[in-house]
Amino acid sequence: MKVKARNLADGRWFWVILGSDEKPMVFERDIVWITFPGHRKTEKWLHDGWLREQGR
Repeated sequence: MKVKARNLADGRWFWVILGSDEKPMVFERDIVWITFPGHRKTEKWLHDGWLREQGR
């Protein structure tokens, strides 16, 4: 399950992904979302594809 929420004070998003055992698998915060064309502006620290592109 993925639960997303927005911080109304600064407009940034945060979300948590829970596994089938109901324990958090991923937690991300301070995400800036661009409505059009519909993608994030902030870096994808927890995403393997982004890390490979960055040479990490």
